[in-house]
Amino acid sequence: MNRQTSYFVTSETGEERRFEVETLADGRYRVRTPEGKVLEVDAFSAQPGQLHLLSENRSLDADVRSEGSEYQVQISGQVREISVLNERQKRMQAAGVGVKKAAGPQLTSPMAGKIVAVMASAGAEVKEGQTIVIIEAMKMENDIKAHRDGVIESFGVAEGQLVEVGDVLVTIED
Repeated sequence: MNRQTSYFVTSETGEERRFEVETLADGRYRVRTPEGKVLEVDAFSAQPGQLHLLSENRSLDADVRSEGSEYQVQISGQVREISVLNERQKRMQAAGVGVKKAAGPQLTSPMAGKIVAVMASAGAEVKEGQTIVIIEAMKMENDIKAHRDGVIESFGVAEGQLVEVGDVLVTIED
């Protein structure tokens, strides 16, 4: 069974590109680039930190160091720093969950679902990591936590409301 995933690759310059990667039954990968080009890639790691790729009758060796979603990739003597996130990680990052400090005061929803509880009120002082909202998605309750210390300026949602990915849940000011 083939499995397809989107990966968001951000370069050291901040440019973000989306790649669609499908794992094929024989272990190879079908990659659709942001420009729409489709590549069939065979890849394997002979040892940790080394990746060998074969695509379009070209062979490529890469040295890869990683820390979480951050990678340092060296190919043909050139070193690039990139960040790679899958769709779920991208949603969570947008909501400020599980990442270093999210930029800005707005905390957005990482998932579609129903607001089942609002755990604070406008004007309340909150600490980073404190549960602010609980969203039910796929019959599971998910705690959405403050992405920064501060004071809740406003809520963009109310209990019982349906939300989509990226909807503003709350604004927290310093």
